[in-house]
Amino acid sequence: MTHRDIAWRSFGGALFLMGAVIGLNDRAGSGSFPGLAGFLVALFGFVLIVQGKRVPAALRIERSRHKGLPQSIHARRRRRPENRNG
Repeated sequence: MTHRDIAWRSFGGALFLMGAVIGLNDRAGSGSFPGLAGFLVALFGFVLIVQGKRVPAALRIERSRHKGLPQSIHARRRRRPENRNG
């Protein structure tokens, strides 16, 4: 695991803890906005813990104009004939 991946996972852990604290500070089940915000922050932190540096890379790809490139490459490879040798 690279230092960059560890940094993103650590940031995810911090977000998860911050979201849990926000959620717990929202008085047990009042259903207000801080509770929902805490849940969303904790959820995003959990995703960062599990996926690490792939999450920022995926978000960067989604914002770029080349987001359809992997699908087009895959489709082109599927259209190739099975017999490539001859």
